[in-house]
Amino acid sequence: MNAISMELHEEQITELQSQIEELESEKHCLEEELEDLKAEYEDLEDKCKSYEKANQSVLSIYNENLETIKALQELNSELVESCKKADRDFFILAAAYVATLALMIYLFIR
Repeated sequence: MNAISMELHEEQITELQSQIEELESEKHCLEEELEDLKAEYEDLEDKCKSYEKANQSVLSIYNENLETIKALQELNSELVESCKKADRDFFILAAAYVATLALMIYLFIR
């Protein structure tokens, strides 16, 4: 029985050594994968920082353009108001011209 027991122990030891080798191989693969993931993470972090900078630039340009648009809208409102006043003044002058012309024709005929 001792020989059979020794054989069993040797088989178990061999099996355990085989499992240890497989686990060490898997550990090595996982470590390589971890290194790849770390490198990918660093790349993504750099891209994220780059995107944040680009986003800040775009936001700054947008804010500048927004201020310009607001100023242009105010100017447009002033121009519309001025145009309305000019139209009113033109209508008054046209009415005065027509009245003067009618008076002159009346006086000329008489």
